Amino acid sequence: MMLRLSIVKTDNYLAYKLVLIGAAILLLLGGCVMTQPYGSFIQNPSPAFSRYSQVMADDVTDQIGRLYPAASTQFALQHPASDPFGQALIDNLRMQGYAVQETVKQDHPLLAVVLSKPIDEADEHAQQITQDEARPGLALRYIINRSDDLYHVSILIEDLKLTRAFVVHSGQIEPAGSWARRQQEH
Repeated sequence: MMLRLSIVKTDNYLAYKLVLIGAAILLLLGGCVMTQPYGSFIQNPSPAFSRYSQVMADDVTDQIGRLYPAASTQFALQHPASDPFGQALIDNLRMQGYAVQETVKQDHPLLAVVLSKPIDEADEHAQQITQDEARPGLALRYIINRSDDLYHVSILIEDLKLTRAFVVHSGQIEPAGSWARRQQEH
């Protein structure tokens, strides 16, 4: 009987070990698949947020202009820009001479899948080439959030991250410091 308990204990140990290894592998794979959310995270924006967004977008556009030549740079926005900051940024970039391709938010992705025709292997290859050609330019993403009177803007262009804080004083918004620049590691 003693022998049997140790065998069961050993089998349980092996089973737990396999479960833990499997869970660790799934977590690692899940981390590779997850994408960081981008866009505006401003909850209940004030009526002045549209004006603040324009000032911040102007400053971001000036900084991008120092780093990338306007007439020869194309950006491919990687997420929908339906907030005031995103729209102001896109408008500013285009007015400065940048090409900006927007991402369109699909309201009903399940319906789009159901209504689409089946794709055979040749069509799939042609569709992949078309998608690659349709998204030229540097990947552009942004994150904007707020804490009290402090707004935080991060712009990600490919593997470059530009960050700056803005503060509200007497109803006006202004930079709260210099731009921070960092190369992202893959």
